[in-house]
Amino acid sequence: MTIVSARDPLRLQSYAARIERTREQMRTAGIDLLIAYGNNRHSFIAMNPGWWLTGFKQVGEHIAVLLPIDDEPLFIITPKWDRERAEERSAIPNVIACEPAEFLDTVKAEIAGRGWARARTAVSGGLQMPRYLRESWPAALGQEPTNADQMMSDLAKVRDDWSLKCTMAAVEIAEKGYARLLETARPGMMEHHVAGELEAYVRSLGAEDNFQLLSASQHNRSVHMPTNRVLQQGDILLGEITPAVEGEYIQICRTAVFGKPTALQQEKFAMLDEALRSGMAAARPGVSTADVVAAMNEPIIRAGYEKYTVPPYMRTRGHSMSLGSMDPEISTFSGHILVKGSVFVMHPNQYIPDTGYFMCGEPVIITDEGAKPLTSRMGELGSIL
Repeated sequence: MTIVSARDPLRLQSYAARIERTREQMRTAGIDLLIAYGNNRHSFIAMNPGWWLTGFKQVGEHIAVLLPIDDEPLFIITPKWDRERAEERSAIPNVIACEPAEFLDTVKAEIAGRGWARARTAVSGGLQMPRYLRESWPAALGQEPTNADQMMSDLAKVRDDWSLKCTMAAVEIAEKGYARLLETARPGMMEHHVAGELEAYVRSLGAEDNFQLLSASQHNRSVHMPTNRVLQQGDILLGEITPAVEGEYIQICRTAVFGKPTALQQEKFAMLDEALRSGMAAARPGVSTADVVAAMNEPIIRAGYEKYTVPPYMRTRGHSMSLGSMDPEISTFSGHILVKGSVFVMHPNQYIPDTGYFMCGEPVIITDEGAKPLTSRMGELGSIL
C-alpha cells in the first residue's frame, strides 16, 4: 500500500497552508526570518521542523528551510547528490544542495546574498539539532536567534488534512500488522523472528519506518526490544507497533496470551481498558494532561494498585509522535493543555503484580466529546491458540 504521489493536490495545499500559518505566527512573534532545521535521525520522539515544512524525508545530515516573512522560501539540503530527489519531493521548489561540511556557510551565504542579514531571525530544530550547530548560530547570523521550537510545535500539534490522511494510513498498517502478528506468532519461535516477520509485513504495506517493542514472558516486568528468547505456551506477548507514513508515526499497544487467558488476566486487562476509556472521556479541549492522568489512574487506584501508577512501574500515560510536535505528553508534570485536533497515543500500560506488565493503548484525536480512537477496533486481550 502506498500513500500518494508528491504532486497530490491535498499534499500541496496542506504544505502551502503550513507556510502561511507559520508566517502568521512569525508576524505575531516579530520574526522576519525562520530557519527550520531537520536532521536524518527521524526519531518518533523528536520534532523535525524542516521535514514538516517541506514533506522531504532527508538522507543527508542536514536540511534547513529559510522562510522569510514575505520573500519566497528557500530549501537547503545535504548532500549535493540528493538534489534531484529533493526537487521532486519537496513542497518548496527552490532547492540549494551542498555538502554537509558546507551547510552552515551555505546558509550564511544565502541569507547575506538575499538581503536577509538584518532580519530578526529565529531557529527551530528541536532536540535533533547537534550541539555544535546550535552553538554556532549566533556567530553565523551575527545575532542571537530566537528559539522557535514552541511556536513550531504549537503549529504542528493540530493535524491538517494531509497529516490526518497519512496518520490514518499508518493506523491501517498497524492494525493489519497486529492481525498478522496473531497469525504468525507461535510457541517455539524466537521473539526476534516474530518481530522480523512483523517488520517485513508492515514495510510491505507501505510503512517507511516502524518502531516496535516486542517481548514475552510468563510474567513480564516491562516491554522491551525483541531477544532470542523462545516463546512458550502460557506466555503473555506484548507488542508496541509504531509505523510511519510520510513521517507521521502512530502507535498501538497490544497484549495477547499464548493459549486461553485466565479469568485473572481478563480481569486485570479489563481494569486497564476501563482506565483507557476513562482517560479518553476526560480528554477534551482545554483539559490539562494532569487531569487526564488522574482519570486514567482512578480505576487502577480503586483496584488497590496506587503504588504501581508511578515510575518505575509505568512511564507515561501517552505521548505525541507528530512530525512537527511532541505536545502533548500525557503526564502529571508536563503542564500541557489539550487542544482540539491533536493526535497522540493514549496508553495505561502498566505493571500489575498479579499478572505482570500489560499493554493497552490507542491512537486518539481530541474532539469536543473527548478523545476518539482512530483504530477501527480498540484492543482486547488477544489469544493465540
